[in-house]
Amino acid sequence: MARKSRGPKAPAVIRFLIALGVLALFVYAYLSPGLLSNGILALLVKGQFSAALYGAGLAGIVLVLLALTLIFGRLYCSVLCPLGTVQELFWRVGGLLLRKKGKQERGVARRGYAAPSKARYAVPLLVAAGVIFSFTPLMVIVDPISTFGRGMGALRSLFSQGGGTTVFTLACALAVPLILIVIVALLRGRAFCAWCPVGVTLGLFSSAAPLGMKVSATCASCGLCEVKCPAGCIDSKAKRIDSERCVLCFSCTAVCPTGSAAYGVRGWATVSGEARRVFLKKAGKASLVCGAAYLLGPSLKLFSRPSNVALASLSEGETLPILPPGAKNLIHYTGRCIACHACVASCPANIITAKDGVHPHLDYSGDATAACQFNCIECSSVCPTKAITRLSVEEKRRTRIALSTLYFERCVVKTRHESCGACAEVCPTGALTMVAYSEPGIPFLTMPIYDERYCIGCGACLASCPAEPRAFTLAAVKEQSLTVGSRPLEEAGDELRVENTGDFPF
Repeated sequence: MARKSRGPKAPAVIRFLIALGVLALFVYAYLSPGLLSNGILALLVKGQFSAALYGAGLAGIVLVLLALTLIFGRLYCSVLCPLGTVQELFWRVGGLLLRKKGKQERGVARRGYAAPSKARYAVPLLVAAGVIFSFTPLMVIVDPISTFGRGMGALRSLFSQGGGTTVFTLACALAVPLILIVIVALLRGRAFCAWCPVGVTLGLFSSAAPLGMKVSATCASCGLCEVKCPAGCIDSKAKRIDSERCVLCFSCTAVCPTGSAAYGVRGWATVSGEARRVFLKKAGKASLVCGAAYLLGPSLKLFSRPSNVALASLSEGETLPILPPGAKNLIHYTGRCIACHACVASCPANIITAKDGVHPHLDYSGDATAACQFNCIECSSVCPTKAITRLSVEEKRRTRIALSTLYFERCVVKTRHESCGACAEVCPTGALTMVAYSEPGIPFLTMPIYDERYCIGCGACLASCPAEPRAFTLAAVKEQSLTVGSRPLEEAGDELRVENTGDFPF
């Protein structure tokens, strides 16, 4: 029977507390609206490996992460990946609720080491193929920040919209991958990390790292480390740690009764000649897979024909989703968006949603007073992959994301002979102005006229309209473009875009 653990617990505790701190920042940034949380969210999401690489190609942060992994091991997965920490957290909860602690301490409840399937190496390659041909569902399904972000988006929907069957169903649908991963984590720890495209890629680099976890000859094969390992990467009988899957949680060092598990220079790195050969072989293998899967993807994409080019044949109108300002068009947007839902979390008006699919879009129907704020550029600021290109405030004010249509026969001026003008009052660009309107037997009124040259599709007119049904509709444009700007104050409207009802006075 193994003696009581006397391994150093400080590294494991400190590492786990840091990981929890990073996870807490992610949760706060996703669930708490405001400029501070948006700033934190932009920093955290853009620092994620796949988001930085997918959005910027050979980004400096990617090279730094690869270099650190090539020397020290999977530090990124250890503390920076929120999905990894979520798995480990639920693994620990499962240890308290589902597994018998006494048997764990005696080392007889070991899970049994199982070598992972080599099929996992195909995951980053398949994801890369999707990147090249603008087919993102694979990235959306398996990418860690995408999975975590959609889960947080589901929670945000439940909190902000007050529940309800529809909202609950939507939230569950968005969070299905995260829910499945959590269920597996309760019993098998960080099992998803063995198949995660980021984890597989970094694991190849980690296998070449001269530093990492190792087991010395004094190991008694008691199995305590194997039971406590959330990644399932320890074979206690063979006295070996799988360096590709090890996430440097230090749990093994904390429970080892003989101090045999430790972090340091690994055996192959102690002999200079052998060290060079092993390092070059493993580093070359890692670079080949990573290069094929990620680094060449953005480059080859430039020469490939998008597989979703059929989207271009969609007719302009309500069948097209209204995209966030800066998304350019549906092909550009869906070809780059990894559905991390950072834009959903950052929108102060809560009009960016994914209720019709995983890729977020603007929805003005959820809140009667919601509109895309004229000076707001939060969604383009937090987007890590440039699916929503960064806009200046001035560019945002002129970016047309949709077009309004005025149905004057619904307007309260026409139907109830009441003075209104709310739409013209709130229109930030002056696309709507008021002119004289009169009919026999009614008092003098003013009516709205609409000039589409100045419309950016912000939805302010729709949100302010008191008519039922509302006198305005919004339809997406195929290609976002810059308008002529806001109407000069001294200019009178000279164009009118209304449905031909036959009874409009002009």
